[in-house]
Amino acid sequence: MQRIPALGPEGLDHRSAARFLLALVGKQKAATLWGAAMSTVWMTSQALLPLMVGLAIDRGIAENDSGEVVRWSMAVLLLGLIRAATGIAFYRHSIITRTVSASLTTRMVTRHVTRLGASLPRRRDADDLIATSTSDGVAIGIGLLYAGRIMGSVAAITAVTVMMLIISVPLGLLVLVVVPVLSGLTGLLLRPLHRNQDEYRSLQGRLAGRAIDIASGLRVLKGVGGERQFAARFRSDSARLREADVGVARAEADFEAARVLVPGLVTVVVTYSAAQFALDQRLTIGEVVAFYGFATFLTLPLTDFMEGMSQVTRGMVAARRVTRLLNVRPRTGSSPNETAGTVPWTRGEALLGDSASGLSVPPSTFMAVACADPSDAAELARRLARFEDSGEPTLGGEPLASLPVSVVRSRILLGLNSDRFFAGTLREELAPSGTIDTAAISAALRIASATDIVDALPDGLDSRMTGRGRTFSGGQLQRLRLARALLADADFTVLVEPTNAVDAYTEHRIAGNLAAFHATHAAGRSTVVFTLSPLLLRQAHRVAYVEEGRVVATGTHDDILARHSAYRTSVGRDEVPRVRK
Repeated sequence: MQRIPALGPEGLDHRSAARFLLALVGKQKAATLWGAAMSTVWMTSQALLPLMVGLAIDRGIAENDSGEVVRWSMAVLLLGLIRAATGIAFYRHSIITRTVSASLTTRMVTRHVTRLGASLPRRRDADDLIATSTSDGVAIGIGLLYAGRIMGSVAAITAVTVMMLIISVPLGLLVLVVVPVLSGLTGLLLRPLHRNQDEYRSLQGRLAGRAIDIASGLRVLKGVGGERQFAARFRSDSARLREADVGVARAEADFEAARVLVPGLVTVVVTYSAAQFALDQRLTIGEVVAFYGFATFLTLPLTDFMEGMSQVTRGMVAARRVTRLLNVRPRTGSSPNETAGTVPWTRGEALLGDSASGLSVPPSTFMAVACADPSDAAELARRLARFEDSGEPTLGGEPLASLPVSVVRSRILLGLNSDRFFAGTLREELAPSGTIDTAAISAALRIASATDIVDALPDGLDSRMTGRGRTFSGGQLQRLRLARALLADADFTVLVEPTNAVDAYTEHRIAGNLAAFHATHAAGRSTVVFTLSPLLLRQAHRVAYVEEGRVVATGTHDDILARHSAYRTSVGRDEVPRVRK
């Protein structure tokens, strides 16, 4: 059984698509070289058959020599056996090359995506990643499979040309002129095919991502009445994809027509010329038969060559997409070998700050941040958790950019409403480490006001949930995400609108639970909530108000509400009458 070669620490050379393909070949030199050799022998043995038949006619049948007929017939049989054996070996090694290439490509993509981590969706379209991780590896494998066939085709065409030159120099030169010219004209069709395939693959990946977004957010779309808008976008993208597909089909149709036409023209030209030479007594009957056989045989290597060029082109397109992804650099300090072992502070000592915005989060606090522009909330939250290398956030006085990502992730947790659940038991999804007991899970569920969700399940925490938690409502998922974030036990838990999908009564209860938790049980831990909800803002120990990316006011909710009119406008008019009292 063929083993898949191991990848070294640096993986494969991916500085360019060509280097990546050569690196794949280098990882399986034996199979690649042996497959190319078998392809060459396989095609060349077929190329020799017309010559053997022609010699049998001239030296055996024409001379009425049965011994010569038997000898050349045995030579034809031997070539047939060689062709069968080398054909089997070639196809076997071609399949090995395709499988190993696809597997190594998938491994490289998977390893690099894991290394990039949560920064990937912001730095590369997720829909593009879907296409890269599924079909591009297969396309690269098929392209390398056909590379061996191209080598065999070139060898066969060369052998046929040499034999034609030996038999008749004019006819051999004719083939040398006709074949390259017609093949070159056909090669011109590869450029539009290449361009159309690239555009189609890009649109295909984008549409696949949009379809996944629609499927995962169908419940929300129905709730806000957004089905028509999304359906219109999907139809528009689908129409563009159909147009691109039609463009690919036209280019492929032109190329396929050329694949049939070119070998046919070669056969007609060579056979007609050989017949004229025979009429002039410049060729024997056996040589005419050989030339006809050569011309007919040339359709096979020429067709293989054209098909191979098409598949190699697809492989190059796929390799360019893969190398674009592989050349996205991980953040500084994100090496998998770096651990969260050495930090100059203990829990409850470090302060989380961001000099660009002026935000400062002390340890052991429940803090709320209200942003006049909701987009500032997501940007600032991602910056504080180092999901974006922008600004100058610090932890314990150390710039986050200088710390290993593993240290940052162990100390700072970012919770977004886009965070996913995988398929598994609820216990496994809430506490993936498997080291948290039921009492701690129950406590987190109580703080998140999510005990009713678990109580309604047939097996409680051991009930299985589907991928992305599709069986739960948006509000239920928010509460479960909050419980999972609390169970992570990070020094700083940064949440963005963690309760905007729950009803007001539940939100009020969650806000009170968070405040009580930090007042009594969360020694050294801080929770930062980015929200405009008055219910959460009122319960927070400290509130910061952000305008145009800068903190313009800090204090309690009531203090800022009383002295900052823009804050009153942002958090809701229902707060104004209460302040006046």
